[in-house]
Amino acid sequence: MPQRFRPVLLVLLTLIAIVVAVLLGRLAGVGTTAVTPTTQPAAGGIPSAATEATVEYVHDGDTLFLADGRKVRMLGIDTPEIGDNLECYGDEATGLLRQLLPEGTHVWVLPDIEPLDQYGRSLLFIYTDDSTNVNLEMLRQGAAEVEMYRPNLLFQSEIEATERSAVDAGAGMWGAC
Repeated sequence: MPQRFRPVLLVLLTLIAIVVAVLLGRLAGVGTTAVTPTTQPAAGGIPSAATEATVEYVHDGDTLFLADGRKVRMLGIDTPEIGDNLECYGDEATGLLRQLLPEGTHVWVLPDIEPLDQYGRSLLFIYTDDSTNVNLEMLRQGAAEVEMYRPNLLFQSEIEATERSAVDAGAGMWGAC
């Protein structure tokens, strides 16, 4: 090989080594998980990626309004319907969320991958100042069931385990409906 091509070959080999290192890191799972270093597990306190907000009004067991105008659909859960389509435990689920998040409550909110649903509602996890993940608390007390939609699967294992515990304990709607 002519000597004039050696520096070019050295640069190419270095670039190939970098690309291989990056690809191997990705294959090992680096950078591919939904839980990033700034998003701690739900039980670990308020994630550092969460932002502050204030509750304006709770509409039902999984929908609320924030003072900044956002309508929120809580991630990972679904609660029984209220109003004309009343389902068993719908009023109780709404009452519980209103108890957990009275008007004017300071909260921390955390989105997942898709920030909005098809209706323009913000898809969020809600945390109180004492680090309570309200989405999980609704499950824990049997006022909600799991509802996960791809790609928003943050905390999926914890969400499903919390529902299983509530079902096994006959909590809330699991013992009443």
